[in-house]
Amino acid sequence: MIQRIQTIYLFVTAVLTALLFVFPIASFDYGTINMELTVVGIDNQIDATYFGDLYTLPLLLLTVILTLLPIFISFRYKNRYLQVKLIQLDLLLTVIIIALIFLYYVSNIQKTISSETVSYNFGMYIFLIDIVFLLLSMRGVKKDIEMLKSADRLR
Repeated sequence: MIQRIQTIYLFVTAVLTALLFVFPIASFDYGTINMELTVVGIDNQIDATYFGDLYTLPLLLLTVILTLLPIFISFRYKNRYLQVKLIQLDLLLTVIIIALIFLYYVSNIQKTISSETVSYNFGMYIFLIDIVFLLLSMRGVKKDIEMLKSADRLR
């Protein structure tokens, strides 16, 4: 299990996604006040009526799923076809969370506080790095499938 390179890629994906609980995703400038969007919530809020506690709950839940799913996938090493399907699910969820951040969170926060500038922090780039490692792990699992098929032909 651990000797396979795709397990290392999945572990790196899980660790990087766990770093989202530390790093902010985006920063918004509103005069002298700086707001940061994190997966846990919005730091330095101007007014609590803008964004409730449940506002970032979908972001938090998706991040927890994206953190635990690669670990779950790595323990399914005996069923490689299931691994490919789960990696594809993880890729889909990663794309959904990126779209959710861009289309919903950033645009709504920017409209609400009338912020003109949005700067994306390291947390946003973690998702892009995750996509690369997920694609590499899927390629590794597919190589294993092809290797086993070729070994079966030789028998």
